[in-house]
Amino acid sequence: MAENTRVSTDARVPNILRKVNLINTGGASSNNQVLRVKINGRSHFVQVRLHADGGYAAVAVQRNEIKKQVPKSRLNPSGVETTKVDRPWVIFTVDKDGKRTYGGKGRTHTPIEPGKTGNLLGDNLPFTGKLETTTEAQGLAQAGTATINGESVTQAQFENMVFTKAKVLGNSSAAKDVQQQNQNLGTGVDAFVPAISEAAAEAPIPLQVRPHNAENDPAVTDTELQPGNNDAGVLDTNLSNNIVKGTQEFASEAGDKLKDFLPLVQQFLEDFSISEADIAQFDKMFRKGGGDDIENAEYPLDNTYGDIRGQDYVTIDQFIYQPPRRDQIFGNSISNATEGNQRRTPLKEFVARVKLPMPNSIQDSNQVGWGKDVMNNLSAALTSGVMNNPILVGGVGMLGSTINPGIGQMGALLAAGMAQSGGIDGNSSDIAKAQAIAKKLSSAPGAATFMKTNLGSMILGAMGVNVSPESLLARGFGVIPNSNLELLFNSPSLRTFEFNWRMSARNEKEALQIKKIIRFFKQGMAAKTVNNSAGGRSLYLGSPNVFRLQYRTANKKIIQGVNRIKPCAVVGTAVNYTPDGVWSAYDEGQPVSCTMSINMSELEPVYASDYSEKVIKGEGRRSQDRTTIEQFVGPLADPNQAVVDIPQKDGDLYSIRPSEVGY
Repeated sequence: MAENTRVSTDARVPNILRKVNLINTGGASSNNQVLRVKINGRSHFVQVRLHADGGYAAVAVQRNEIKKQVPKSRLNPSGVETTKVDRPWVIFTVDKDGKRTYGGKGRTHTPIEPGKTGNLLGDNLPFTGKLETTTEAQGLAQAGTATINGESVTQAQFENMVFTKAKVLGNSSAAKDVQQQNQNLGTGVDAFVPAISEAAAEAPIPLQVRPHNAENDPAVTDTELQPGNNDAGVLDTNLSNNIVKGTQEFASEAGDKLKDFLPLVQQFLEDFSISEADIAQFDKMFRKGGGDDIENAEYPLDNTYGDIRGQDYVTIDQFIYQPPRRDQIFGNSISNATEGNQRRTPLKEFVARVKLPMPNSIQDSNQVGWGKDVMNNLSAALTSGVMNNPILVGGVGMLGSTINPGIGQMGALLAAGMAQSGGIDGNSSDIAKAQAIAKKLSSAPGAATFMKTNLGSMILGAMGVNVSPESLLARGFGVIPNSNLELLFNSPSLRTFEFNWRMSARNEKEALQIKKIIRFFKQGMAAKTVNNSAGGRSLYLGSPNVFRLQYRTANKKIIQGVNRIKPCAVVGTAVNYTPDGVWSAYDEGQPVSCTMSINMSELEPVYASDYSEKVIKGEGRRSQDRTTIEQFVGPLADPNQAVVDIPQKDGDLYSIRPSEVGY
């Protein structure tokens, strides 16, 4: 098989290489003869490709659809991903010395991939798909199915026609332009002179074909993609002129220098592209940098947490954090733009749980951002005009502003009025429209004065004297224009919480629990490193763990009479080991008592839709798994009120019943 033939045999000829690999696909003009072969029962165009050294090839390109299973998502609910792959079939090649070889090798091309369209930098770079082999037997078999304009031909006729098309390519304007450049550069290369193949030299009878009739040409299926010709030349002058314009840019000296460099750039960029495997590697990188294991703990030890008639308490679960909006960076950009970004749960993996008594101070404060906004009536009129007719009103306004801001403003106002009355036709009636608008503005009470003060302010500003229209009206008339002051919604706000617990150890076991609780928060809120060796190198820092706090009563029920809290980051932990103002300790220095304060901030705002029993499910895993209480704590529980945590499977949102306070 031909492996050293310089002519391109890949599924596509990149644009950057088309000045040394011309291509004819057939069917571009009425004088062009269409070559086709059958592959797997389907008809395909035969592409004739010619290299500058005289080598040429006959190649057919087959498009296949490959389907594979991927994780289901909101954007891909079926879990099936379809990729279209172009596969080259090298029927035969002829090298620069005329040696003909059936079969050959060429690379596939995947034009559509998730997050990509064609090559990384378009079609200007060589393709790096899978290398496919066409055997000699396959090439001969495909040649045996050859047709020219729908009529069967012999192998010799087929080979002769390929040679004829190669000669046409060599005589094309594109080829001559490259030849001229080689002459100017003094390369001594006689470009695009095809070698006479053994078949063409031995053919005793010249090939005879009838004029092309498009009606008799076999139909091309939707999945078949035929690249455009860059041959034309003698076959179609008009087409040639259009194609030559596109190929000339690649025949420049700069293009010659880039030809060998761009593949290196492509490989460099591919090496630095971020894949799903890279993301998974990042996730694993910080597992070893979170310190030693964090353990469950509770205080006091003689508690009745979760019992049928037990005391009220707080559970604080700690989770490994995951970016909830990763799809904003690595997801579907079109969906992000048209539907918004999907937030997923920030809770990746359960770490540990702490149980504590109810705090003595429980309070919340829900706030949203509102801010004042003003828009005077002239600004409102101009805004309305631009929104209704941006081309006319906006264009007049921007053009006038290049002369004077006042002219731009008044011109836009005039254009807005004329647009409402039927537009601008460029005839005498437009003068009447303008006069009518001016009369209406000047006759309205106070309108003319308002316009004059705005225009005067603009003119003064152009002269370097800054006087506002409001100042002119206030000083001259004792009035100000109506600014239409409104309070408008700006943004939601994130809530913060502070909790305090005093813990006094009564024995050694309880002292150990207190130390575990303090470490639970201090270690969990700390940034992570790549490895678990204190003082070691770390190229990155990983996000701290996150926390979820829940108020509970007997039978592990969620308390409905106090606020719910979304997952939080612990932004501060403070411990006072001398709450009584003096040092007091047991043997080995264990403090008798300590006070712990933690500050928490919610990871996302509270929305009105959060006050609902409906919570999204699926891949985003935002809803909690709800199981009847009997399965865990016995038959006396109320399944309608119980929410039982299985920490490893919990989501980050709650189903809020009408009887609850909610967030």
